[in-house]
Amino acid sequence: MALKELLFRNKPLAILLQLKDTSKEWYASNLALASGATYVHTTKLLKEFKKLSLVAFEQKGRTKRVKLTEKGMQMAAALNEMMAKLEEKEEKPVQK
Repeated sequence: MALKELLFRNKPLAILLQLKDTSKEWYASNLALASGATYVHTTKLLKEFKKLSLVAFEQKGRTKRVKLTEKGMQMAAALNEMMAKLEEKEEKPVQK
């Protein structure tokens, strides 16, 4: 799966943007809940993100914490900026 195809879908985008919030500890289960995806779909996407070096896992006992890598943080910041610009464009009425 190409990076472009992976990122511009709702669930993967929501997961990456959630991971950008470093005030919380993220696990597959709470990422799934926050992004509105199923647990299975979330874990599949996280595996793809890991292959693309966007996320890293940190094992703590039986749980795996998920964090963005430096590349992932840059990608999430760029996507966040792009989404803000897209929303800004949608809010402005079209003038004739």
